[in-house]
Amino acid sequence: MTTQDIDKLSKLALALKGLVSVGEEVMKDGKIDLADIAVLPKMAKVVEELVGAVKDFKELGEEAGDIDAVEAIRLVQILLS
Repeated sequence: MTTQDIDKLSKLALALKGLVSVGEEVMKDGKIDLADIAVLPKMAKVVEELVGAVKDFKELGEEAGDIDAVEAIRLVQILLS
């Protein structure tokens, strides 16, 4: 098996992090209402990034199947930064 880089997994991690960030912004007041309309453009961008990241699901699987400890640490750093 050839060594894979984690560029696709990194892209997915960043998109998920963005989705969580937007979700936190929407739920800051504990409810979803018309006041959250201002967040829609940001949400659309995040969803577009997420769809783009998941499009290459075959490569995601290959990268995930060949991940090493250093790459795992890099992904965790992305998620926690």
